[in-house]
Amino acid sequence: MDGTQEYLSSANSGPVLRLKEIGERLARVSRVIGPAPGSAAGAVSVVLQGSRGPLRVLVIERAEREDDPWSGQLAFPGGRRKREDRTPLDTARRETKEEVGLSLTRNARLFGSLPARAPANRVDWVVVPYLFAIGRTPRLSAGDEVARTFWVNIEELPTTLHRAVIPFGTEDLETPAFEVGGKPLWGFSFRVLCDLFDLVGWPGPSPTKELTGTPPRLRTD
Repeated sequence: MDGTQEYLSSANSGPVLRLKEIGERLARVSRVIGPAPGSAAGAVSVVLQGSRGPLRVLVIERAEREDDPWSGQLAFPGGRRKREDRTPLDTARRETKEEVGLSLTRNARLFGSLPARAPANRVDWVVVPYLFAIGRTPRLSAGDEVARTFWVNIEELPTTLHRAVIPFGTEDLETPAFEVGGKPLWGFSFRVLCDLFDLVGWPGPSPTKELTGTPPRLRTD
């Protein structure tokens, strides 16, 4: 069984998720997850929106930059911890404000943290994903490090699950991914979403895409 099929095995058809239910489910499992590590090197914000209508999650496309190891990738707002950040939560809020102009101090409800992870290309880092909920769709203002922003329907994400081929160094990396805006959402951000779904339930219908044969290839031109 390959990595994508492992995710498919848990992505059974589930009910439509609501913000209130997600908050309640995450609260119940927070004792198992434990508190976020205070020494984390970075943090990201998983921002959910949709008190009415479809539940959506905020995704950014990082700008192309030579000094950014995640240049051009889909991700969640967030980044490295700075000296002025007392906690990783401060990092998540600061970076979200800087990258998309969204304040998560006054305009959002903090549900808690998801399991901390280390990006594959920075295994010595610990990054904490924080889950926030907002009511209305805010006006976003992309900063210099962000090329585009997306509000992605969570119910549709499992149906886009596929194998993507990503140029990685001198070789190609085949990896499970969701499709967002015609690009693969993979790696750290993909695993964070899978953690969320594993904790609160996989939304919507099961993925139906054929996963055999040649996987889709990420264009680099």
